[in-house]
Amino acid sequence: MSKFPKALGVFLAAVGLIGLAAAAFATPSLIVSIGVRTIATLKTASIITACVGGGIFALGFVPNVKNLISRSNSQKLLKGKEAQRQKTFDEYAKDSLNPEKTRERLADLKENNQRLAPIVDKCLGQMDRMDKLQERYKTLLEANDAIYLNDTVSVIDDAETRLCRNIRNIINCCILVEDGSSQLSDFDNEIIIRAESDNESELENVNTLIHYAVNYINNYQQNGVTDMSELKAWINVMKSSTGKNGLKLD
Repeated sequence: MSKFPKALGVFLAAVGLIGLAAAAFATPSLIVSIGVRTIATLKTASIITACVGGGIFALGFVPNVKNLISRSNSQKLLKGKEAQRQKTFDEYAKDSLNPEKTRERLADLKENNQRLAPIVDKCLGQMDRMDKLQERYKTLLEANDAIYLNDTVSVIDDAETRLCRNIRNIINCCILVEDGSSQLSDFDNEIIIRAESDNESELENVNTLIHYAVNYINNYQQNGVTDMSELKAWINVMKSSTGKNGLKLD
């Protein structure tokens, strides 16, 4: 910001004060010489000049005040983000298989390092697909009053937990590069690819489970068939497919 407004303000204020002083301490002979009206006019003009100068001088500090306020607000915003980030860390650490906490942690990961955006977006996409499958399955059961299949809901919920466990492995690989420009190692990339692939397989498993459930519901309602052997067999496949760290055993 230019110093000119401040200097002009000081100058005008000084001129005004000098004028006021001259009017206040004018001698009787001077007053008689130039006239009372002239002295009054000088006093009024001096007051106006001093006020204008003071106003200009004050306005010269407005940008500084705005900058101070802006910096203060920025610091508060930064502290708020740091506090929220720490909260996300803490909550995720206590419940790392919680889908909502997982989503928040992924969003935080992406915000801190845009290079991780493709990985984060793929994880979020897989979680979105799982949410849709869960919603559709529950709608299927409700629409057909299939309370006899309510226990199978937990199997799909377990599949979602498996997705979160795999994503936790991915987040673990990204921790060291989250705040910097470092690249993921080949070893980390291998883990990430394997976790993403396993999630795709699990999503396909859920699709197949819903397919068997639809067939069973239709046969049960149309033909009174109560044979759940295919559905139960697939549920057992899904339960037995989980290995150490949520990944399929080779």
